[in-house]
Amino acid sequence: MKILIAPLIVYAKADAAYHFTRTLCDLLSSRQHAVAISASRDNSIPTASLYDAAEPKEPLFFKRDKFCYEEWMYGCGGASKDYLVDDLECMENAIDQFKPDIVIVMDRIAAVIAARKKKIPCVCVVNSSIYRTASFAVRILQPINQVLSAEGFEQVFRISDLYDYCTERVVFGAVQIQPMPLEANFRRYGTAALQGELCSEPKGIYISFSQIARKPAAIRKMIIEAFSGAPYPVYACIDGVEAEKSQNIHFLASHRDDVLHTASVCIHDGNDFICGACARDAIPQLIITDHSYGRTSNALAARRYGFGIMADEDELSVAALYENYRKLVSSSRYHENAALIRDEVISLGDFIDFHRFLTNRFRK
Repeated sequence: MKILIAPLIVYAKADAAYHFTRTLCDLLSSRQHAVAISASRDNSIPTASLYDAAEPKEPLFFKRDKFCYEEWMYGCGGASKDYLVDDLECMENAIDQFKPDIVIVMDRIAAVIAARKKKIPCVCVVNSSIYRTASFAVRILQPINQVLSAEGFEQVFRISDLYDYCTERVVFGAVQIQPMPLEANFRRYGTAALQGELCSEPKGIYISFSQIARKPAAIRKMIIEAFSGAPYPVYACIDGVEAEKSQNIHFLASHRDDVLHTASVCIHDGNDFICGACARDAIPQLIITDHSYGRTSNALAARRYGFGIMADEDELSVAALYENYRKLVSSSRYHENAALIRDEVISLGDFIDFHRFLTNRFRK
């Protein structure tokens, strides 16, 4: 099959959409599928062809906290009229040139519209936060509805309404982390990756920060002061910090799934992909949140089900970072609860099951 993946990537090579896309590209291409992505050149992936995507720009005067999906989409520029018009042209060009059998969408409104216009089957990757009901300014939806109206499609009252027109909706993750409303029509899989064996001797810390609102140099200094000289390795992937080694601390140039797999604890900022990978590998988590869309729900799930600790970004310090880490490793209940989440992930299937669904559902 020819598969076109269209993600909305806000943090280049760092956010959940990029990691999901990279994982799917690698695994789908290994199954002899022709894979392409619509993204910027900064987010190119070796196992996929690349087609242009419009670049979202944050609106100048939008200062509200991004508590819901609609506010997040508007705040990152993914719902402005200029962006949607440009991105719709990019998506139509990508479809015309690549001629996919299926389009896989992650937060790309124009990709849903283009697939519907071109009558191409469309699978939308969703998460539970998209369906959380919350009030938002009506003007946020106006650009989307203007573009929909220009294309002869129905207006929407929430962005999730748009995804109802996709052929299928898919969620990755255990129900404890990704609880979906009863009325939502979707397919659930435990992980987008392959489910492997647990690491026999996990050790050290894996840190992944791409959305913390502090200067990279300040975060780097904090990690060094908190963990330098400890008798265990620390691997940190921090957006804006170059690869280097400082005693036992290794700063990585990019996320390493193989390194995360061997960690005994993971500290991250609520990234859906990182949270799901930790659940897959039964790794207790310390989740730093600012209570915005896409970060809060994972932190609340960790606290509710006991597989991790939720900490406030405003209170992040050297002492808080180390003390919360000590809480995770000093109590066995976090490891026990993380193992229970892993059992749920295993029961839901992995990439092999997702791939079987794609080939059976969309093979011509």
